[in-house]
Amino acid sequence: MLQGDIGHAAKELMIQVAAEKGVNLIECESMVDHVHLLVEVADRSELSRVMNLLKGATSRRLFEQFPDLRLDAGIHNFWQHRYAAEQVDAGAKGVVRRYIRTQERRLEKYERV
Repeated sequence: MLQGDIGHAAKELMIQVAAEKGVNLIECESMVDHVHLLVEVADRSELSRVMNLLKGATSRRLFEQFPDLRLDAGIHNFWQHRYAAEQVDAGAKGVVRRYIRTQERRLEKYERV
């Protein structure tokens, strides 16, 4: 569902909501079926709060922007209830940023016909 206009809107909304809520969003890139985010938070409980903010606000705004999406996809929530998270050491932040920014180029290598 994160292709074309919807994918671009999801990314832009993540960035917008993060700015509105004071979330330190370092990188954001949408893929076909997920979004990679690099956020800076104090601890795990802060990460949970940030993810709830980002997912809740962007889901609501995506459904407002694309009203047929709920019907077409047959869903009530845009994002899954869970998320995967990894702690990134300060020394690896540049590598992770580059990975997120360039993931779409790598995906092209693995597309199947």
